[in-house]
Amino acid sequence: MVYINIRGGYMNVSYARSFATSIIFGILFAFLVIFFAFIGPEDFLTKKIFIVINAVVIFTAMLSFALMLLLTNKKSNVIDERDYLIQKKSSTIGLVISLIYVFLLSIILFNIYRDEGSMNVSWAWFIAYSTFSFGYFITASIHVYFYKREN
Repeated sequence: MVYINIRGGYMNVSYARSFATSIIFGILFAFLVIFFAFIGPEDFLTKKIFIVINAVVIFTAMLSFALMLLLTNKKSNVIDERDYLIQKKSSTIGLVISLIYVFLLSIILFNIYRDEGSMNVSWAWFIAYSTFSFGYFITASIHVYFYKREN
């Protein structure tokens, strides 16, 4: 099995990737929630600068993710049965938690806007990008948790 030296300790490549993914998408998710809450759905689409700021942050997160994958992609990386089992468990749990997140967010928005009969289109943008970042964050975090628990 191949290990990466990180600050004096060694990590399995799969564990290191999950750790980095958790950080990248955790920061992205936190940014999206805080920025959207600060601006508000009504004002989000009124100024192009808000879209540009979000586009730059999302692009930076995706670029960081791609660079992390490229830098840790070596032909000598070996993934064993334990890695596959951990990936399977964390993906399954991450999917269920992500579905719960989408359901709860949607039902909360439904109850808030039910009497108005319509909802600001900015919420669709937020649901899409927050679900994407939350899904990666929660799955990678569960992956890290399972690795830590097994070691």
